[in-house]
Amino acid sequence: MKNASHVASSPIFHGSFVIERRYPVPPERVFAAWAEPALKERWFRGPPGWELYGRSLDLREGGSETLNGRFTGPPPLDTRFTARYHHVLPARRLVYIYDMHLNGTHHSASLATVEFLPDGAGTLQRFHEQVAFLDGTTADKGVPSREHGTAVHLDCLAALLAGGQR
Repeated sequence: MKNASHVASSPIFHGSFVIERRYPVPPERVFAAWAEPALKERWFRGPPGWELYGRSLDLREGGSETLNGRFTGPPPLDTRFTARYHHVLPARRLVYIYDMHLNGTHHSASLATVEFLPDGAGTLQRFHEQVAFLDGTTADKGVPSREHGTAVHLDCLAALLAGGQR
């Protein structure tokens, strides 16, 4: 585990990525899957080998979200996601910031923008993340990992919206 003095002396590395997904349902349904706790918990969660400790969701301007859990390892890894919603336009877009902590160390800080765009009878969802890695993780390693994890979440969202589940 990296300690606070290590993080303070680590350089900051930046990166960004965009992921687009098309869903065969209207923007209101896609937005609801982000906004309603019972729906979001079905697609926004850790992968196999990850245990949930706690979660909360208050999706409104000024609201927050948390997701805490642990990879059982070896070695075990505690994760803490904390977000604050800055702009919420139902069925149109979200802007939020979030922090990731790994084993108590502040790993990264991100700005995420999610757009829900009408696309025929469905929705084009555009997810754009700008991330600063605070613990010495380099962008060439951190960004592909973050993008992959986000893509897995969005694949789970697609399965939920299609009536299936991971």
